[in-house]
Amino acid sequence: MHKLVEQFLKLNPPRFTGAGDPEAATLWIQNLEKAFTLLMCTEEEKVILVIYQLQGNASTWWRAAKRVVFPKGVVPVWNAFFRAFNGKYFSGSTREQKMEEFQCLRQGMMTVDQYKAKFAKLSQYAPKLVEDLEDRARRFENGLQLELKNPLVPFDLKDYNELYGRAQLI
Repeated sequence: MHKLVEQFLKLNPPRFTGAGDPEAATLWIQNLEKAFTLLMCTEEEKVILVIYQLQGNASTWWRAAKRVVFPKGVVPVWNAFFRAFNGKYFSGSTREQKMEEFQCLRQGMMTVDQYKAKFAKLSQYAPKLVEDLEDRARRFENGLQLELKNPLVPFDLKDYNELYGRAQLI
């Protein structure tokens, strides 16, 4: 375990204080998950490492929550921590707001690249709406400016990446 902690710390993982907007919490988790994948961490190791990165209010929250999340004798697993963390720092109402923002997303004055980036960022809050690649392509196309969308409609593109590539060319 000592070697794993050493390797983890060499990656300079971000710390989390509990301050900031809910998206900061999501970004923090995503960054840590990259490190966990790289280091091939077990579920229990993920929890040990993530707890080490909590500071300030987040650390105080965890000291109070850990007995509820992992009662005595229960092996700590990542999904249980993740659910508790999201419940605290990324509420259901925030998730619904982001999902609605995704559903209403339109390109507007954004470039195709900016629209794609925002589409990708917000789609993580509505994974069921884009899990099928055709659905993803259709949603992306529906949000494009008419000047871009209209020339693409006759192609009936069902592949998200192809649709994005062609939209860039227009």
